[in-house]
Amino acid sequence: MFGLEALIAWLGSSALNQYIVSHSYVWPTLESLHFIGLSLLFGAMLVIDLSVLGLAGKVSFNTLKKFVLVSLVGFMVNLITGIGFIFGDPSRYFSNPSFVLKMLCVWLALLNAWYFSSKVRGLSSQEFPLSLKMSAGASLVLWCLVLILGRFIPYVE
Repeated sequence: MFGLEALIAWLGSSALNQYIVSHSYVWPTLESLHFIGLSLLFGAMLVIDLSVLGLAGKVSFNTLKKFVLVSLVGFMVNLITGIGFIFGDPSRYFSNPSFVLKMLCVWLALLNAWYFSSKVRGLSSQEFPLSLKMSAGASLVLWCLVLILGRFIPYVE
């Protein structure tokens, strides 16, 4: 047995899976922390992206850097809790089209963030070129899709 079925079987028989499914408080704790992480990530991304688009007023680079740190903390919380979800119910996630699309959007958003950060380093003023404004718009769309698709996971099988 190779491939996805083997991965699902391995995750489902792991000690972490057994811990998650045998302790009733773990799943709601993961959900609560995931929501907090998503709030940090999405809130910070809103400030950054809307500032770049000129829709949030003037925000200094130093302030934006602080929001980048907040978004990274939120992302890490979501990464850790998301791994917990996958270990806790691997067959539910890997067979779910909403989860697969959500993960695609997360990867695209990360690539977009890498592109954005590589281009913003060279700026000497807060006038953002069209390419960075387009990147900020793409970020908003992708993270909104992540939110929506994440909410679909329990309802799409």
